[in-house]
Amino acid sequence: MSITFQDLYAVQDSAEWMRQSFQGFELDSRKVKLGQIFIALTSLSQPEKTVEYAKKALSLGALAVISEQDLGISPALVVTNVRHLMGGWQKRYLQATQPVQAARILAVTGTNGKTTISRLVAELLMLQGKPCAVMGTTGNGILPNLEASSHTTLDALQLQNALHGYAQAGAEFASIEASSHGLEQGRLNGCDIEIAAYSNLSRDHLDYHGTLEAYAEAKSRLFKFESLKVAIINLDDAHAQVMIEAAQANLAQPKILTYSLSQVADYQVQDIQYRISGAEFKLITAQGTFTVHSPLLGHFNVENLVASLVVAEQAGFDLANLIETVPNLKGAPGRMQVLRDGERLFVVDYAHTPDALTQVLVTLKRHVNNKLWAVFGCGGDRDRGKRPLMAQAALNGSDIAILTSDNPRTENPEQIFADMKQGIDFAGKTYQEIHDRREAIKFVVKHAQAGDIVVIAGKGHENYQEIDGVRHWFDDVVEVQAAIDAQHCNSDSAYPAQ
Repeated sequence: MSITFQDLYAVQDSAEWMRQSFQGFELDSRKVKLGQIFIALTSLSQPEKTVEYAKKALSLGALAVISEQDLGISPALVVTNVRHLMGGWQKRYLQATQPVQAARILAVTGTNGKTTISRLVAELLMLQGKPCAVMGTTGNGILPNLEASSHTTLDALQLQNALHGYAQAGAEFASIEASSHGLEQGRLNGCDIEIAAYSNLSRDHLDYHGTLEAYAEAKSRLFKFESLKVAIINLDDAHAQVMIEAAQANLAQPKILTYSLSQVADYQVQDIQYRISGAEFKLITAQGTFTVHSPLLGHFNVENLVASLVVAEQAGFDLANLIETVPNLKGAPGRMQVLRDGERLFVVDYAHTPDALTQVLVTLKRHVNNKLWAVFGCGGDRDRGKRPLMAQAALNGSDIAILTSDNPRTENPEQIFADMKQGIDFAGKTYQEIHDRREAIKFVVKHAQAGDIVVIAGKGHENYQEIDGVRHWFDDVVEVQAAIDAQHCNSDSAYPAQ
């Protein structure tokens, strides 16, 4: 089958090219193929190059150019809100040319937890025998085969291409992370999101959004999709009401369900028992009370698991059957990922905000028999205001804090460390400052004792360190294991070649 641009977008006095069949859309002028329509988004960093990119696309055989502003070229069309339309266009183009039963889309937003929730949802559905794609920070694909992702939420065209490909490969569901950037920039537009969940909101990305209120508003856009049938909201979060009101204002009138660990909700947790092997709790629902045995560490992973169970149940599965499979869950890599060494526990976690780090440390305090360590850093070229907050969170929540590097990116590491220590009273605190992250990990492995828990925070699943704008291979899980192995064999032979 073929389709014309006129089929997708009505234009008065349409040009000849709008009435011709075309070969899809492209955002990268270098990749344009004959017969494609090039979408020339105005470059935020180099707006003067937008015309250059458009001309290149035409020279490579683009049927026409669609831009946000007049570029003085032809054939072309100005569509000022093209960023918010192109996802829907691409979806309709793909369905017209390669029809397929689309995967049902389940989406999660929140500062912390969305990676774990989306991954657990996918695992729960897979355990019910339903192929499920997952898209987000730790990779994209149909479990267990994931490929690394450049962004939490892909650009609108990539996202639609990926979802279409997963549906062609047999995925019945897609469990996706919805970032605030992705929502605000319209990257998810065109997705028929059926079920949406909200975990929490804390300080992050304020360099982009400016205020917490603007950040919350961006997150709330997930509950405004006209395709939405169910909204699932963490009632314990301070911004829960913003999300509830967004869902209530949605003309689709989605069912609104809440979950809580501390108050009356549609899904209420009671009697949490923390163990080194995970957690056990009661889940009180309209269908009855269930006992849940979770292999996941952490208070917030109880929240994440409950959200995941509600999403999966609302997707059409029996809650009791879902709960039976919970002991088989693995969770997302780099999210409270545990490495055991005798009576010592090393936990690799992505916590890179003050709130996330606080939560991790508070949670693990419940499990620790001896000392709790926190190894953390702060990324360069990002919100400087949260750096001393990270240091304070580590000092308050742990017995021993190790200040180290994260991803300096293009920023001077000395400046990052200075910011981390700005205004902090270290009196009475036990801490070390070790700038090299590998050396910091070696240090804690060498000095941690039986009964200690060591948290290596900030990078989680990432397998690189970005220094001076260059990515170097670095994986916290591998580094911890190598340091443990080296300690046991009393040599450096366990370390990978540098």
